[in-house]
Amino acid sequence: MSSFIQQKTIGQAGPYVYRVTYTGENDGNTHKWEYLGLAGHVDPRRVAEDLDADPLTDDEIDVLREEDQLSQFRDGVEADLARRDVANEVRDQLLEEIGEDVLATTDDRRLSVVELAEDACRDAEIIVENTAEDMQAATRTIGQAKLTDDERDRLDFTKRSVFHARASKAVIQDAGVDDWTAIYDPQVEDPAAHRDLVEQNRESISGDRMDNDDGQVTTISQEQAASEQEKQAIRYAQDGDQDAREYLTGRGWTDEEIQEYPA
Repeated sequence: MSSFIQQKTIGQAGPYVYRVTYTGENDGNTHKWEYLGLAGHVDPRRVAEDLDADPLTDDEIDVLREEDQLSQFRDGVEADLARRDVANEVRDQLLEEIGEDVLATTDDRRLSVVELAEDACRDAEIIVENTAEDMQAATRTIGQAKLTDDERDRLDFTKRSVFHARASKAVIQDAGVDDWTAIYDPQVEDPAAHRDLVEQNRESISGDRMDNDDGQVTTISQEQAASEQEKQAIRYAQDGDQDAREYLTGRGWTDEEIQEYPA
């Protein structure tokens, strides 16, 4: 059966929003009308729980959102996490750790703004608020570096989010230290401040080291580390990260070179 969303005024009342479903019956009632709510105030959760209507599908919610029919009167926490990929990682974390009802029905994975349900628990609010703060600080750095599985296992994310660690890793490695976890301090609010920590501990750092195929230990120069960091910044800049672009232009890259580089 096919259905569509219809707005209708009854007398002087309304307008109201209905789901209209074609039934194909032969008794003259070929369409079933299901009340969804007052125009502009449709709450998908209430439709499923309180009204005599089938739950709204994701496609129907998208249609209602595009037509500005969803309820705008929500007290749930919302925060702009600056990057859509970051916002979606937080959404996945919330769904896995807290449950399916943690996000508002108006939350949209196409946006960087994460909306929590009005009855979301305080733990969910803390995750979103802390990540928003970390992202504000991270945008002042050259970008973020992905964490390995081993790094995720070793780090404690109870005080700072994974995105704080990723931004800090980018800063520390850009300063020439490959073993960035030896410098990383989750109590440092601004990831960019780790550059100062590197300088303060420069004399005690024996060098950035890694094993080669022969089992020999070689030293990675600061220039090599910076080169790898530039490649990472290029990827962010090509995805529209303004801070990464400014970092690269400050190092002599032109916009054309950034866009054409095969990152």
